Amino acid sequence: MMRPPLTITYAIIPAEMDRLVHQERDGRVRQRLLALKLVLEGDTIPAVAARLGVSETPLRTWTHRFNREGPKGLLDRPRSGQPPKLAVELMEDFKERVCSGAQPADGVCSLRGPDLQRILKEEYGADYSLGGTYFLLHRLGFSSLMPRPRHPEADEAAQEDFKKTFCRRR
Repeated sequence: MMRPPLTITYAIIPAEMDRLVHQERDGRVRQRLLALKLVLEGDTIPAVAARLGVSETPLRTWTHRFNREGPKGLLDRPRSGQPPKLAVELMEDFKERVCSGAQPADGVCSLRGPDLQRILKEEYGADYSLGGTYFLLHRLGFSSLMPRPRHPEADEAAQEDFKKTFCRRR
């Protein structure tokens, strides 16, 4: 089926499009801008699709969106998906709870994934799987790296003394 050739009707010059490509930080949007820059320079949709390794259908969609909305039309649209189990208004509270560390009622000296999973269920009513708990922590800006926990009754002076004299004993 022969489709009519698409052109860029949005008022923009190639130099401005080039500037937008170089300024864009989002790789997906940058690819779209680059593709449309090639269309603006006179390449056909099939030629640009083959050159960039993308399908013609999204390239046509990007062209229509760009013509209608300009560069903002190339931004990702909101996607559907499962809503978060933890209410948005409780996320900051949960983040503070994680930052405050283990509490005596937790029965542990440091919070691990299963502990946080239990806290989410018991204190916030959000039933997450262990993987979902880690995903939520990552989304909230937490890293999987954690310093080794210290026992509350640990004697730091004795530990330092042991470190200094241990090599001499060997």
